[in-house]
Amino acid sequence: MAKVLVTCARSPAAIHLGRLLHESGHTVILADTKRFHLGRWRSWPNKCLRHPSPRFESRQFSQWLQQVVKTESIDCVIPVYEETFHHGLNHGTLDCDHFCSNIETLDRLHNKYEFIQFAKSIGIKVPETILVKNISQIKSKLTPEHILKPVYSRFGENVIIKPNPNKLKIDVSETNPWILQERLDGKQYCLQGICKDGKVLSCVAYSSEFTVSKSSVFFEKTGKGDLGGIIEKVASNCNYTGFLSFDVILGEDGVVRPIECNPRATSALHLYSAKDKIDNAILKGDVIQCTGISRRLVLPMWINLVSNLFKKGHFKNWRKAIKRSKSVEWNVFDPRPGLLQLISLLGFTMVALRRRISLIAATTYEFEWNGK
Repeated sequence: MAKVLVTCARSPAAIHLGRLLHESGHTVILADTKRFHLGRWRSWPNKCLRHPSPRFESRQFSQWLQQVVKTESIDCVIPVYEETFHHGLNHGTLDCDHFCSNIETLDRLHNKYEFIQFAKSIGIKVPETILVKNISQIKSKLTPEHILKPVYSRFGENVIIKPNPNKLKIDVSETNPWILQERLDGKQYCLQGICKDGKVLSCVAYSSEFTVSKSSVFFEKTGKGDLGGIIEKVASNCNYTGFLSFDVILGEDGVVRPIECNPRATSALHLYSAKDKIDNAILKGDVIQCTGISRRLVLPMWINLVSNLFKKGHFKNWRKAIKRSKSVEWNVFDPRPGLLQLISLLGFTMVALRRRISLIAATTYEFEWNGK
């Protein structure tokens, strides 16, 4: 059995992964910059550690990472969320397995313009995408069939759908480029692969039927797996190791086109069950299946309902989704993690107010990677 360090313990997906590893017999240490995170009061972590902010204390984080691997005799370090990019900076420096790729690979996939160019170069069909460094260069090209978004962004933050050239008030420059992207018609899916040395060991797809701020809050397998073979094509061409995720559109023409790549894990991790042996994929490179049940984020699902209360048929579909899914966070037999979520929410609210950013942006403020 291995001793594993799982980072970003504030993330429900990281907690789910840690629990699966624990149930498979491994010793799991959780880590985060926050003292009170979702794993703090769980019974199964061997330890919960704090580390410096990867974004603002990069050198100190690197030192901490190298030291904890030695002092705790870690066999494998598994980054889960936005901190993955900062792990990429330390790729090849640890005396253990590191379940991620180097920063050059991660940055090329995270950069929304560079990813589209790369995908096109390996034969993947993509939406027309233009790099924007001066808003005046594209004002005449804007139509309701376009989308504007920053080259580096997450959670659908700052995405402008159907941009109006007369009302645009965005900061676009050489140091803060955006992209103008063709808006595709069709069904949107989220894909996630578990990859090692360019090989796809598992993949799962879920639809984006229930969202809050453009982020999915309900997760259910579609049975479609690696739509269009996109995960396999990108992973093999990058010799990718780690979690690899995409937002894609399945058009009426039957063609799957990626609109962006997230070279990290997503909430698709919740769809794995203990019997799937996700540890064998990460630690041994075994091919596995995803067989878990549908999951939902409780509070965001209620927000979704309120936001779409008058949308025809939404309540009926919402109620059916609730009945066939299980909560990610809440357990009536152990309410402490739920309380921790409220404490965490308060902390993120303070960050959002202090930094004048959105609440969802506050959740990754210390981890964000924006090209440097």
